[in-house]
Amino acid sequence: MFLRGSSTIPSIGRRARRLIRDLRYRSKIRLRVPMALVTASIVLFTAFIVGGGIYDMLDDPLPILRGPQGYIAVRGDPQAQTQLESALSMLFTVLSFVGIFISYRSTQVIYDSKRATATLILGIALILLGLSGSYYLLNLKRIILRRYGF
Repeated sequence: MFLRGSSTIPSIGRRARRLIRDLRYRSKIRLRVPMALVTASIVLFTAFIVGGGIYDMLDDPLPILRGPQGYIAVRGDPQAQTQLESALSMLFTVLSFVGIFISYRSTQVIYDSKRATATLILGIALILLGLSGSYYLLNLKRIILRRYGF
């Protein structure tokens, strides 16, 4: 089996963990990323994905389409979208996230109930604005599909 003092698998694992721990504590440069920056980047990345940013990068859709009775900013095709529709979808997603965050922060204000109520109302208003905007975009897409038959 394993002899004492020989290089075994468990002792190599301990040595590697000890080396990593020593390097981490002895290093002079420590990179600390603020949690607000991490949270903001995750929200923006999520809004980019949900809004169709990858589709915009790969397909390069038109910003606005010319329709039978003028210009159309939202395409009626359920399989495609315009760049303006993507931007609006991203904006409404970010508004919903910001509304949720502001509503959460209003629960942490203990000493000033007037301020807590005002921030809660602002957060709920932003959530409703984001959700109603997203619903409006979907409804507009359905109406355009019906009317123009794209």
